[in-house]
Amino acid sequence: MNLPAHSTSRPSPSRSGYSKIVVVGGGITGVTCALALQRRGLAVTIVDEGLAERRCSFGNAGSLSPGSVAPLAMPGVLSQVPGMLIDPYAPLHIRARYILQVAPWLWQFIRSASPKRVEEISHGLSALLSSSIELYTKLLTEIRANDLIRRRGQLQLYTSKKGFQKDAAVWALRRARGVTVEDVSLDDIRQLEPAISPRYNCGVYLPNEGMITDPARLVERLAEAFVRNGGQIVNAKVAAFDIDETSPRAVSTNHAPVAGDAFVIAAGAWSNQLSSSIGDKVPLQTQRGYHVTLNNPGIELNRPVVAADRKYFVTPMDMGIRVAGTVEFDRLDSPPNYDRARALVDCIPELLPSITIDKKSLWMGNRPCMPDSLPVIDRSTSFPNVYYAFGNGHLGLTGAPMTAEIIAALVMGETPAIDVSPFHVSRF
Repeated sequence: MNLPAHSTSRPSPSRSGYSKIVVVGGGITGVTCALALQRRGLAVTIVDEGLAERRCSFGNAGSLSPGSVAPLAMPGVLSQVPGMLIDPYAPLHIRARYILQVAPWLWQFIRSASPKRVEEISHGLSALLSSSIELYTKLLTEIRANDLIRRRGQLQLYTSKKGFQKDAAVWALRRARGVTVEDVSLDDIRQLEPAISPRYNCGVYLPNEGMITDPARLVERLAEAFVRNGGQIVNAKVAAFDIDETSPRAVSTNHAPVAGDAFVIAAGAWSNQLSSSIGDKVPLQTQRGYHVTLNNPGIELNRPVVAADRKYFVTPMDMGIRVAGTVEFDRLDSPPNYDRARALVDCIPELLPSITIDKKSLWMGNRPCMPDSLPVIDRSTSFPNVYYAFGNGHLGLTGAPMTAEIIAALVMGETPAIDVSPFHVSRF
């Protein structure tokens, strides 16, 4: 994006004394943070490379999942680790060449799966995600983009009762956090989504889930509103902070430096490169996800459907039906392993036997993943004018609006709407 900026009002300083904020990252988290800060009267600049297709915001599953309060690591996850290493098409796979680099993260991942820790994590996720659809509805109403959001629930389906029972702890945890979870039979499934194969004969319906019909367009519309309101977007790659005697005063880029009073790091899977440079090294890994978009599917779906036994989403979008999922750990700069995406294509007819697969596109993106499934939303431990907003993993779209509200409150010197202690940068 290279959009002109104009000022509509003079910036007002926050209680912290900041008036000019630089947000590093132009994906969904960065742009929602920028808008939240802008609404509070601050002058905001987004610095982003402008490579939209690299962002998870471009290719995610489009699901708004306020009920996703169960972390990736649940009790018993240790027994699944050998499969992650051996099966290249497992829903969660670690490339063999990357095992040594990911080992410290994997140890933290396993540790976070204790029953006590899972309970704590679920409370943090619930607070962060529960109001996401309401926050998006308000935000998209303000910018006249309500056509991008739907609230028709979500189906998570299984081919057997045995498979369903394997996830019993997940559904119990969701119910314990107040998520509405309705068991569905084969007849219920066929009434909601006639295109689903009868092989998928049980599961749950989550009536309060939602979706975005075009995630890339969502970010574009939010960025356009940001610029209309006086924001500036600088297309550049951030290399480091320019630090004076006491604190950062600019970010250096491959072009000119961009100055500010305060800085928000919302650069997704690349965020640790900047946070580490100022003393906050966090266990952030890239969680590489893949999608296949079918532009002429020949069937209709009304809502996101999850093949829960294989851990992939099928979402009806403006450009067709998107099939998204899998988790793969590898280097940020590794080329895509599109065999993972083709494996999704092979699975689709099991769920949707009448689907047409003739015109498709493949994509891979790097999700920013913390071992405990909780993001980092906090102030730097070294410099009070640097803030962190990254690590939402596969819940980046859902978590963005509350993340933005927390960051705006912290920058303004106010008390956030929810308890932010679960998201502290120093928790590891």
